[in-house]
Amino acid sequence: MLELVKKNIHMDCIKAKAGNQITVEDDVNIPDLRPDIDKVLFHSGVIKIEEAKAGNGQVTVRGTLAVCILYASDEQDEPLGKVETGIPFEEQFHMEGVEAGDPVHVRHTLEDLSVGIINSRKISIKALLTLELSVREIFDESAAVDVETELMAEYRKKPLQIMETAVCKKDIFRFRHEETLPSHLPNVFEVLYGSVLPGSVECTAAEDKLVVRGTVKLFFLYAPDGEEGGARFYEASVPMQGEVPCSGMHDMMIPCVGISLGSVEYEVKPDFDGEDRVFAIEGVFDLDIKAYEEKTYEILADMYGITKEIETQCKEGSFMNLLKRDTGKARIKDRIELEEANLMALIHHEETAMVEDVELDNGEMTIMGNVHVKCLYTTNEDDAGYGCVEKDVPFTYTLDVGNVEGKDISWDISLLAEQTELTVLDGSQMECNGSIGITVLVFEQKKEPIITGAEVTELNGEKMKNLPGIVIYVVKDGDSLWQIGKEYYMSVDAIKAMNGLTKDEIQPGDRLLLMKNATEQM
Repeated sequence: MLELVKKNIHMDCIKAKAGNQITVEDDVNIPDLRPDIDKVLFHSGVIKIEEAKAGNGQVTVRGTLAVCILYASDEQDEPLGKVETGIPFEEQFHMEGVEAGDPVHVRHTLEDLSVGIINSRKISIKALLTLELSVREIFDESAAVDVETELMAEYRKKPLQIMETAVCKKDIFRFRHEETLPSHLPNVFEVLYGSVLPGSVECTAAEDKLVVRGTVKLFFLYAPDGEEGGARFYEASVPMQGEVPCSGMHDMMIPCVGISLGSVEYEVKPDFDGEDRVFAIEGVFDLDIKAYEEKTYEILADMYGITKEIETQCKEGSFMNLLKRDTGKARIKDRIELEEANLMALIHHEETAMVEDVELDNGEMTIMGNVHVKCLYTTNEDDAGYGCVEKDVPFTYTLDVGNVEGKDISWDISLLAEQTELTVLDGSQMECNGSIGITVLVFEQKKEPIITGAEVTELNGEKMKNLPGIVIYVVKDGDSLWQIGKEYYMSVDAIKAMNGLTKDEIQPGDRLLLMKNATEQM
């Protein structure tokens, strides 16, 4: 007799969240074939998440912190050495509502990494890691969008503007590249320190795929083959481009992609002449991919019967709406002081951007963070010849988000240290200038009543008997033709036709002629 036409609206929600800071530490021996350690020059670490296994109410995360250390030795025939090691870690998180088999996303940040010398053959490594876990699920919110019936009934619709989740997945992007040394540099005997980091990266949605474009910054410090005069270095920025399959994605969607370096491997290969001059690089970037699509649905807002009673069942649905999408850059500028005035030339620098806090005030969102800058340079000291300095450079970024007071809002912020230049001012200080690429999506989680069912019953005879056969109704403030028709069991069109109205608008004090069963008679 009456059937509701329903539409499933795909929504993305966070089922559970957890986070913690953990300490990873170990004492590592210098390999037998390496010289004694005298001074730590430069170090880096990469967090590799190997497993995030969900159980009933808990998640176990296992991974490894891969550490690479460049150090100076007081041995004249081998003044530089390196240590490469991996420190395993395991942590359990209580996450209420999580079930076995749930996909877990782990967002990780290396907050601090320090290396100390125990003796000439042993070092201590200590790191502070931040792990943020989330379990997301796609659920269908079912809403009535139309009605099929032969009954005399009135129904009206309302627009529902939402941000529908179309894609939610984890994947990887592989970067492969071979870089040949220019002719003025000598052949490679051994790589002492290598760095492969993302530069500028752009992810765009296309038909059934995610397109990744950007640059990768390469740096290699190496011992030359058969050459005197110490280590040499080579750096370059090379293009990166590729595709990741994403079923259901298209170019009208808004991608939100978190990118982190999963692992990187490189080796030295011979060129066409058989000389070791080619760096073969393979990196794996972990991608947390979400793609949203702005949609407007016309859903049923209310309905009533003319010759039958129709009682609707409703519930409060939860929907996500995009309040703001913003892409911009935050400038950084600061001076970096050295403890001693021994700086000669810059060799290499690395940057990591992190969000420290977010504030909302008077319709503005202010993002505050730091860029951790680490720089390797040559010195005028004969014993070491190299030095390293680190500093956190603050940044702020402000965007207008409108009035969000009383709204349930969330945000997704992506940072990338795109361009940073270090300039030597004198032997004891340098200046840092750069920009941080920032992408922000601000969402509102809003509640909206939706019709989920309808029950048809016979009209209440006593109620219909008490309704007047004909009445002159005086419009009150706040009245609408819909409300009046629902009270007197008349269609809106019948009221308009009876009173010669061409529009739905009525004003307080207007007089309307209403007649029982007028809809049936017309």
